[in-house]
Amino acid sequence: MRRILLVCLFATVLAPLGVQAQEATPNHVFQRTEEVLLHLDLLNAANFSETAEIEVPDDPTRPRHVLQTARDVWRKLQLLRYMNGLPTASLDPVPSREVTPSDVKEVMDRILSGVVDLRGAYGVEDEVATPALPEGKTPTDVNANLLRIGAQLDALGVPATVPNDVFQLASTVLMALEEIARHTGTEFNTGSLWPETGRTPANVYQAVHQLIADLKTLSEADPRFTVDGIVDPGQLSGDITPADVMKILSRAMADVQAIRAAAGVEDPAASAPYLGGKTPSDVYFAVKQARAVVAALSGNGGSLF
Repeated sequence: MRRILLVCLFATVLAPLGVQAQEATPNHVFQRTEEVLLHLDLLNAANFSETAEIEVPDDPTRPRHVLQTARDVWRKLQLLRYMNGLPTASLDPVPSREVTPSDVKEVMDRILSGVVDLRGAYGVEDEVATPALPEGKTPTDVNANLLRIGAQLDALGVPATVPNDVFQLASTVLMALEEIARHTGTEFNTGSLWPETGRTPANVYQAVHQLIADLKTLSEADPRFTVDGIVDPGQLSGDITPADVMKILSRAMADVQAIRAAAGVEDPAASAPYLGGKTPSDVYFAVKQARAVVAALSGNGGSLF
């Protein structure tokens, strides 16, 4: 049942936002995240559940990265709504253009509405006042709050992220890169790469760091793919989980989407299908294929593998 649900929910989560939200700044988006957190505090109190401590990175972040984090929060929210007998919905694909704070706020408005709907399921009646509009907030601040929201949703019983979830995102990254190669007439060959065995989430996590470094080098070297703000984020400490891999892979997805737009690919990127039975080795292999396509785009096809 969970696999079928995720096929329906996650297949479109990576997927242009429709009508643009009213012009917004990171301050407006941060205000909305604070309001969502207040509601989730009440839900977790009613549920007698405690939110796990999370490591919040302070890496430089662009709205496109925040949007991808918000979309993963949306995925979790839909799972929780389903578990509580509430209707679920999908998001439109990410537009092939520069992402703005207004795009993020549009998703946050929907997240707030979806969380408020859960109050009845948990017997919450307390009112929540809209927090005051802050000043000086950045996309990095917003992203940190979104990670806290994700942890709050996890505490309410959202099923843990598994390799199947991460594999879908890794496959979507690969598909987007292959589209860029075809659009620019770049030949690539991933068919000669050997599948992987025995890989762990930590191995995949390191491979995604390498992918982001590859994307940064490509963007800086070729004006066709110039994108600001590609930064290899700091590495987490401790054991690496599929959820940790999902977070950094979401960042890579945002950068690939930006490079795709810069290259002139106009259609929104499609999401890969959701498949069951996947392992960290399968995810690692998809990331390795993605790195091979980036190498081809850089004129170094075959030199990395």
